[in-house]
Amino acid sequence: MGLAQPFPMGDRRSQGASHELRNIQTEQTVALMKNTDALDMLERHPDKVSGAWVFKGTRVPVSALFENLKDGASIDQFLEWFPGVARTQVEALLDHELKQFEPSASA
Repeated sequence: MGLAQPFPMGDRRSQGASHELRNIQTEQTVALMKNTDALDMLERHPDKVSGAWVFKGTRVPVSALFENLKDGASIDQFLEWFPGVARTQVEALLDHELKQFEPSASA
């Protein structure tokens, strides 16, 4: 005995639902890929800075950026204080975080 189909095969409603599901899955995959690309500048290892997220190739915790910005430091000051961190890393992280607050296209 097979699984029940919500709509008979070939029914336009089943094709539309299937197409819509594929679109949602594609949007989610694209969003995941963008997030992965944006976060390539970070890394986390249990043996490095107690497992905290750090800027790749450094021992500078990501939290240090946000703490310094919260305390009024500029990005230039942060980069001066933590010379191992590249401006592109900081900008990519901030862009990623900013996108978290943008309304999704499917909403």
